Amino acid sequence: MIKLDLKDFKILSLLDQNARMPLNLIAKRTRLNKDVVRYRIQKLNDEKIILSYYTIIDTHKLGYFTIRIYFDCVGLSEEKEHKLLDYLDKEFKAGQVFKIDGEYQIGILTWESSIYELEKKIKELKKNFGDYLNNYEISIFTKYLQFFRKYLLEPKNIAISLEESKPEKIDEIDFKILREISKNARITSIELGEKLNIPQRTAIYRIKNLEKKKIILGYRININLSALKRENYFLEIYVSSKENLQEIERFAQQHKDCIGVDYVLHGADIELELEVEGKAGLLKFLSELKSKFKYIKKIRYWSTLDYLKINYLP
Repeated sequence: MIKLDLKDFKILSLLDQNARMPLNLIAKRTRLNKDVVRYRIQKLNDEKIILSYYTIIDTHKLGYFTIRIYFDCVGLSEEKEHKLLDYLDKEFKAGQVFKIDGEYQIGILTWESSIYELEKKIKELKKNFGDYLNNYEISIFTKYLQFFRKYLLEPKNIAISLEESKPEKIDEIDFKILREISKNARITSIELGEKLNIPQRTAIYRIKNLEKKKIILGYRININLSALKRENYFLEIYVSSKENLQEIERFAQQHKDCIGVDYVLHGADIELELEVEGKAGLLKFLSELKSKFKYIKKIRYWSTLDYLKINYLP
């Protein structure tokens, strides 16, 4: 494990806000030489501090629902678990796959154009792994906010928001660009042009247009939290009056350890995502939350052990 200094944290914070930020702009913001920035980012990659670069896409504008499924598994050997995770990735085509420590053991996010397509996928999943699935819980996202990591350094930008939006038409080239950039947010326009056999200037124009239409919402990094001595937790919060949810949302947006707010159908009134300094950090946050908002009736939480896949495109 490498020891991170203030310059590393500055670079991580800038990439957290915009993972496509050019080296020369990072160098300007950090007052470092461009070659030094390149070297430090490469070292952060090599040492697995930065695990991946991904693009946040408004799938609602592409005609998809955002659906989360938690699975309670039984009798899973290590080999069977590996096969199930591989199936969820390649056959189920889940956009995100993660392991959980709590009531459920595995979670996914999937983007579906209809509830019937989801039903077909679940039936096929049960056919292959039904003996190992004790229970599952489905939620449909109506809105979520992502906050830039304030514990790295106080970011200038605040959040990325995904909520109700009208569909936008895109063509095959746009979708291919989204496919590539969703897997690697730092892919260059030159690399995109070569992969898709289009001019570099076309790739640049198309990306800017997708950003302008807010189909592309932002570019983030997947950080190795254990290297920062932090852990990821999801909180499901139930309140006595839903009129108070904006107060909790504002509190979450200002708190340095909170990185997101979710609203879902079939679930809690509001959900928070945290990256805290271990269980002690979680308990401190819970104490502060309960003390500040007396109308909270119940909080259910669990930790995310590992994100095996992060992709925001179906």
